[in-house]
Amino acid sequence: MRKSLLRTLAFCLCASSIALTSLTGCSSRLGLGNNNEKVLRVASWGEYIDMGGDVYDGNDPDLVAFRDFYAEKFGIDLTKSRPLYDEFEDWYFNQTGKEIKVEYIPLQDNETMYNKIKMGDSYDLLCPSEYMAMKLKAEDRLIPFDDAFYAAKTPENYNYYVENESVYTKEIFAQTGLTGYIAGYMWGTTGFVFNPEKIGDSPEDAREIMSSWKCLKSTACDRKITAKDNVRDSYFMGLGIYYEDELLKLQANNPDEYKRVLSEWMNDTSIDTMRGVKKELIKVRKNLYGLETDEGKTDMIMGRLDASYQWSGDAVFILDEAETESDLELEYSIPKSASNLWFDGWVMMEGAKKDPAQAFVNFLSMPQNVIRNMYYIGYTSCVAGSDVYDYVDFTYGEEENAPETTTYDLSYFFGQGAMLTTSIEQTRRQLFAQYPDTTTKERLVVMNYFDKKTNERANRMWNNIK
Repeated sequence: MRKSLLRTLAFCLCASSIALTSLTGCSSRLGLGNNNEKVLRVASWGEYIDMGGDVYDGNDPDLVAFRDFYAEKFGIDLTKSRPLYDEFEDWYFNQTGKEIKVEYIPLQDNETMYNKIKMGDSYDLLCPSEYMAMKLKAEDRLIPFDDAFYAAKTPENYNYYVENESVYTKEIFAQTGLTGYIAGYMWGTTGFVFNPEKIGDSPEDAREIMSSWKCLKSTACDRKITAKDNVRDSYFMGLGIYYEDELLKLQANNPDEYKRVLSEWMNDTSIDTMRGVKKELIKVRKNLYGLETDEGKTDMIMGRLDASYQWSGDAVFILDEAETESDLELEYSIPKSASNLWFDGWVMMEGAKKDPAQAFVNFLSMPQNVIRNMYYIGYTSCVAGSDVYDYVDFTYGEEENAPETTTYDLSYFFGQGAMLTTSIEQTRRQLFAQYPDTTTKERLVVMNYFDKKTNERANRMWNNIK
């Protein structure tokens, strides 16, 4: 199974107890915004973009296969590539005749981004997560993309993002009120990575246990499972337990009502509900091996843990590395009642250099760059298109006459006819983590941002539990 380059490197550093914040050493670039018309300030997460060059050297069979696939499809030698933000500078000049310099600014997390903005930092492009994008929009800190960005394009002025954005993610943005203000970058789910040989009496028993939020307080996972050390993921997890029985009943007996209340219940921050969630999380805390941010990945890879609550992109990395490093075939599960759908996307601040900023989004949405980013980062792009589907087929597809295969419906994301022949095991592993099946996607919900009072109340609750 292929491994994302950034995630593999991060694991190697983590295993050596070296903290990875930014491999480019760009912290010296941080500071207040400037009005230099030739500088595009792009704030994102560390190396959340393909860095090109030496990372594509080497003789690892998976890497060689990817290089060959990429060269055959696009006629590009990746060993001669550069960071995509550097390549954008040349592309922009060729398109417009204007020079631009990209200042890529790595930030630690959404809260760091928000605090820097409040202190006066300005950026042309930001890549916040969904809740932070909603918060920034509500505070009138964002400006919309130009109407011309969404207009019909000619071959000479083609918009790769508009033409190839997945219908699925487009619908999600509409539900969050971000249409026109965000261009999707990466998306995914939250769920449980687990060892089916270590939980319960059999793999089938393990899968049943791990399909419920109650696995977090199950004796089968006693001191064998970790959760995230942050208030938002933990609160959503608590809501999952709190509402699970009622949601499952509605799923079975009143599907229309289930769809109606799903987002409402999984975003319930009322005082009474938060009290109930707190009680559930106290029980969970007693059952956990611990709370973590990144170290849970290494523990799962090395077999020191049996289960961990993870973001889907990290789940793919864990499954890849556990197979290579420890000969473990782990799986990924999303609770049957409901789970979280997250996304990161590009937004513009007031005063942004709109033309190069929108061109940067367009450039990253070119299929050859989408595929490079997905391979390098290990996460799933919001951009679809036939070339991206070919990459998914290259990564997870099997011959139709191969044993133990099944047809996996990806039409909701890639459009009609996207029926992938894949191994049955991939319906529980990396493919499922990157692209949940059509049934599972119906129980995914975006978590809204907390207003100031709710955030304070939630933080008090979480600090008492920790």
